[in-house]
Parts: sequence; structure tokens; C-alpha cells
Amino acid sequence: MEMTEEKLSRRQHELDVDKWIASEAAGYDLCGSFTFCARCERMEQHPCARAEARWLEEQAREIAAFEEAQAKTEENPDLHEDLQETPAAATEPEQQESAPEPLPESTADEQAQPPAGYEYVTRYRRSFKSRLIQDEKMQDFYTDLKNAFAELTGVKSRLSRHCENFRYRGERIAKLNVGGKTLTLYLALDPEAYEDSKYRYEDVSDRKTYAETPMKIRITSKRMVKYARELLADLAAKHSVTLSGAIPMDYHMKYQTDEALIKKGLIKPYEVLVKIKKK
Repeated sequence: MEMTEEKLSRRQHELDVDKWIASEAAGYDLCGSFTFCARCERMEQHPCARAEARWLEEQAREIAAFEEAQAKTEENPDLHEDLQETPAAATEPEQQESAPEPLPESTADEQAQPPAGYEYVTRYRRSFKSRLIQDEKMQDFYTDLKNAFAELTGVKSRLSRHCENFRYRGERIAKLNVGGKTLTLYLALDPEAYEDSKYRYEDVSDRKTYAETPMKIRITSKRMVKYARELLADLAAKHSVTLSGAIPMDYHMKYQTDEALIKKGLIKPYEVLVKIKKK
């Protein structure tokens, strides 16, 4: 979307207000400490708005480039091992269906004639982003958590097909994915340190996929978001991450149907052979 001078002026005013409020809360001037400040040219008109626009454009390009690379990797798994993270969501019990594994590649004629008593059924592999797009309440929680992560100086996020990873100085310190219909946060904190605390969590340190982030929290309410923010403060202290102010961003996305998401590659249908249920 093209930013006209009028839109830039209006957004600059909004950012000035947000920056002033955040600075008052922090007790010092936060100018220069926000996510997009690295793109700022202070001598130009509406500097904050233009810097934010540049940052958002860069984010969009990075996501598009990553999704394109991911798609190519899925077509040829040998291209780049680093892009193929273990599908974290697929290891979640709540996401495993009772259906068999997807069929190996076969000809259309073979699939057209299933064995007696069996039929082909279409299933869907849903990406992390597609699950967010189709759940507004989950996007509320996601936006709150993304803004909380934005306050951790130097923490970088990377969106994959299956989850979103957060790293500090190359070390993974947190992960977000979706289990069933629940946004799930994994933190690089020792679960045993929080026994008998108010926090509701699960210790998943016995799973290789979550060895780096063994503390699992299901984000099901505003209270759980509040607790997650408190735990992020602990995480910052553990890894010596500086906490700074951040202008809140809106990460909500417009709802899209399965058909639209399939066209974009965010949902991938596949066929499985299942036994016909007796009526």
C-alpha cells in the first residue's frame, strides 16, 4: 500500500503519541530504540512513519523470500537442510489424526481404484500462518506476544511453515506454534524452577524437538498472555537480554478461506486411503 504524505503525517502523529507514552512509562526518552529506528533518516519529513514503512516493506520481502525458498525446499528436500526444521506442530498429540500416513506417490489410475472396503479421503497440511489467519482470537494472543518479544532488544524472529522461532545471538530462546486450535509458546527456561508456582506449563524436555525450549505454555486467555509476559522477563534476565520500550504493532490478518490459502500454498491437500466406516 502506497503511503501518501497525508497517511505518513497521520501515522507520524500516532507514533509520536505512542513513543511519548512508552517513554513516560520507561522513565527516559526511547527515541532510537524501536524496531524500525535502524531505518530512520532523521532529516526527512515524517521520519518515524517512513522508517516504519521501510521496515514493514523489508519484513514483507523477507517473508516472501523465505516462503519461496521453503516451497522449493519442499519440492526438493536436498536443496537446503537448514530450511527444513522439524515440523513441531506435527509432534503435538492434539494435532495427530487417527488417519494413516499420506500415500506414497502413485499413478492416477491406481488411486482411482481403491481396494474393496477402502476409500481415498482428502486431508490438509495447515501451515502455522494459515492457522493464525483462520482464528481471530488466536491472532489477538499472537499480537500481544509479538509485541512482548519486540521489547527484547536483539531478539530476532524467523517464520517457517510450521512455527516461528525467536533467537538471541544465534541461540533459540523461544518458539511459537499451534497445537490443535491453541497457540503454544515454548521457552528456554528450566520447568523445574517453576514447580508449585502459579504458572501452568508442561515440561517437554524429554522431546528432542523441544530440547532447547522445554517449557511449554498454552495461550488460552488474557491471563495466560500476562503470565507469558512475566516469563519472558525471566527469559530476558536468564539470557542477559536488554528490555526496552516498543511501539505496539498490529499483527492481525484478514480471514481467508481454505480455497484461498491452498492457492497461496499455505494449506496443502493430500490424499490418504482409509477404511470405509460402517453405517
